[in-house]
Amino acid sequence: MHRKAKIGLMSMTLLVLLIGSSMFLPTPGVGTIQEVKFDMVDVVITFNQPVNFQEMVPQAIIKHQYQNILGVAASVPVPIYNILQDLPFVKSVELDYTYTILQDTLDWGVDQINAEVVWGGTENAADVVAGNYAGNGVKVAIIDTGIDYTHPDLNDNYFGGYDFVNNDNDPYDDNGHGTHVAGIVAAEDNGIGVIGVAPQADLYAVKVLNAQGSGTYSDIVAGIDWAISNNMDIISMSLGGSAGDTAMQDALQRAYDSGIVIVAASGNDYANSISYPARYSTVIAVGATDSSDVRASFSNYGPELEVVAPGVNIYSTYPGNTYQTLSGTSMATPMVTGVVALMLSKNPSLLPADVRQILHDSALDLGAAGWDQYYGYGRVQADVAISMTPSSGTPPDTTPPAQVTGLTVTTVSSTQLDLSWNAVSDPDLSYYNIYRDGVLIATTTATTYSDTGLTPSTTYTYEVSAVDTSGNEGQKSAPASGTTASGGGGGNTMYVFAIDMWYEKFRFWFWVWYDVYMKITVYDGNGNALAGVTVSVSLDTPEGTATGAADTGADGTVTLFYDNGPGGWYTCTVTDLTKTGYTYTPSNNVETSDSIYVS
Repeated sequence: MHRKAKIGLMSMTLLVLLIGSSMFLPTPGVGTIQEVKFDMVDVVITFNQPVNFQEMVPQAIIKHQYQNILGVAASVPVPIYNILQDLPFVKSVELDYTYTILQDTLDWGVDQINAEVVWGGTENAADVVAGNYAGNGVKVAIIDTGIDYTHPDLNDNYFGGYDFVNNDNDPYDDNGHGTHVAGIVAAEDNGIGVIGVAPQADLYAVKVLNAQGSGTYSDIVAGIDWAISNNMDIISMSLGGSAGDTAMQDALQRAYDSGIVIVAASGNDYANSISYPARYSTVIAVGATDSSDVRASFSNYGPELEVVAPGVNIYSTYPGNTYQTLSGTSMATPMVTGVVALMLSKNPSLLPADVRQILHDSALDLGAAGWDQYYGYGRVQADVAISMTPSSGTPPDTTPPAQVTGLTVTTVSSTQLDLSWNAVSDPDLSYYNIYRDGVLIATTTATTYSDTGLTPSTTYTYEVSAVDTSGNEGQKSAPASGTTASGGGGGNTMYVFAIDMWYEKFRFWFWVWYDVYMKITVYDGNGNALAGVTVSVSLDTPEGTATGAADTGADGTVTLFYDNGPGGWYTCTVTDLTKTGYTYTPSNNVETSDSIYVS
């Protein structure tokens, strides 16, 4: 199984697993695999119930106490971090990732989507006609690097915000990215400079990225939290990262459930992978196109992409009363945000699901007919979207998606069954519910699912249903059953159930190095965690190959640690399991090796 920048967790028993274990120094020039070091680590923690975390962990340094989700961002000692996952009141514990602006340095876009036809009444209009929809009264939170609120093309539309980077009420833009984004959304109709997609929308600056354009996901969660508390109508996020986290997902779900429309950039990695947070089902993922309605080469694509918008050579406001031309999905995102603001100025009662459906139905179909992974439902058209936006009071969508068909269950091992089914073609499909023996166990946007941690020699029955963006659930599929394998010899056999890898990055002046962690989980033939197993591993690194061995604890896991490595690919392979009275059956392994790219 391949993962990028996956974060793993360790129980308290792991802290002493490696003491006295047989570790060795590899060939010269190669780092060492050794015991885990204790230090402070920045994390985001969510809870299943109200908790006074500061009282419980006096050593913790609280960065954010979130108001709309049960959780905190804090620095905690590594030993505390290692045991938090096992506490019953803890929902999730995740490292505080760094997110960056999505911009490629590389003015026509507002015209391309016909926004001026909406507020100006004619093609190529340059002034708002009184009585037309122009985003009036719609509150837009720009979660970014801040806004230059003194800019003459933005000052009258600026209504406040907060700086989570410096923890004050002055979210001034010291980078430029947020100001450029804000101008695309709502640069004023004042006879100078440029004019935005929704030139009468209310702009709020939520600064979560610093002067270099980067910031932590805990600050982004705090920004989302602020938007909920301050009753924003739209959240616009021209930022992203390669990994998601529970706290951000929970915060976005809370925002979505409260009626906030969320728009985010798909990413600029030239990749078949939508960035987070755009990948979440609550978020409208936006790709970029050029003036010929061709997808920009840098624009990420994939199954979560919903719409595209102009994002190449976009002219907009910039700090210091200036203007700049920039490119990226960061520029396409505020184009869509502005269209949403126009829609909400016509009908403030629209729910996020209603907005998404109108965007889908009104888009100019590009690429393959219908939805496709490169253009989603197509390029946004503001005038068509407004024509399809109903007057206030239109009843919500209550039609459920079609029934899921083609469900099959395949036996993988004594503890794993794999499910697959046919995709439902409904245009407003959001995700699938997965039921095991009548109980909802998971949701996914894919058409496959791996059910793990099962009991050997046991039959399970599954059903899958489709859910649309309005929350309507379709009829469950016909049931399908599967039986796990016997375990290959019963309780006296053992196998590798999981390999998890993650890393920490360190920097001193211009030197950068990494510590790479490997957590191996071992089960016996009955699918139970097995203690006292000597796990031998080899680790292919950019420097060479290192090896090591240590024993699993009571939870069946052992965590190894590679010190002071360079960036690049690391592949951990389990070479042997040994325990008196047990036989290692590699054919039953769920994973034998795992890789991670360190950067």
